[in-house]
Amino acid sequence: MLKRNKAIIGAGGVAVALTMALAALGPTGAYFSDTEQGSIDGTKGSIKIAGVDSLDLHFTNMLPGEKQTVSERYVNNGLSPQDVWVVFNNAEALHALNDEGTFMEFHLSANGTALFDSANLNDNGDGVPGCAGFDPAGCWPLKRAYKLQENLAPGSIGKVSFSAMIAAKAVDQSEVGGGDWLPYPVKQQNGAPVTPTDAGLPYQIVATQVGQEPGH
Repeated sequence: MLKRNKAIIGAGGVAVALTMALAALGPTGAYFSDTEQGSIDGTKGSIKIAGVDSLDLHFTNMLPGEKQTVSERYVNNGLSPQDVWVVFNNAEALHALNDEGTFMEFHLSANGTALFDSANLNDNGDGVPGCAGFDPAGCWPLKRAYKLQENLAPGSIGKVSFSAMIAAKAVDQSEVGGGDWLPYPVKQQNGAPVTPTDAGLPYQIVATQVGQEPGH
């Protein structure tokens, strides 16, 4: 009799354990459900600039004491707002301008706002004392890059202007006059003579994402 009772109790224990395990699995009946599908997509913006006319500008028959101005319009033909810069991307040509000292004036403006004005274009590239520090009232060379406009909207147009004047004190010219404006490279102080290979001042109109600077 004792052995039989133990068997019954053992069977009851298994039944209780099975019941608890099923309860832990939760309800097993049917239930309602609904799902809505979504997706994430987008479009990319673009930064793009173009000249409205021709980016090749020309000073003509320059004479001492007579300032000339040339201008060009640019347009944001990208899809995003952008900052617009002018970059003087030829170091030898830029130094040739900045080697003119007080014999040349140069001015830069954009949309009616002056960005640079100098009558002493000296970058001390020859290492000669006299321009230890640069200041608009003294030696003031043209820098490599200037911001022309901030946050130019797509489709909008701006304008950049360059002015140059040979100083009135400049008297040197060839026998027949004429010649190219700003030949480069230029001879360094106490350096060997050089033969210019080109002339003028190359530049770029550069568009960047708002808040960014043009790369080197």
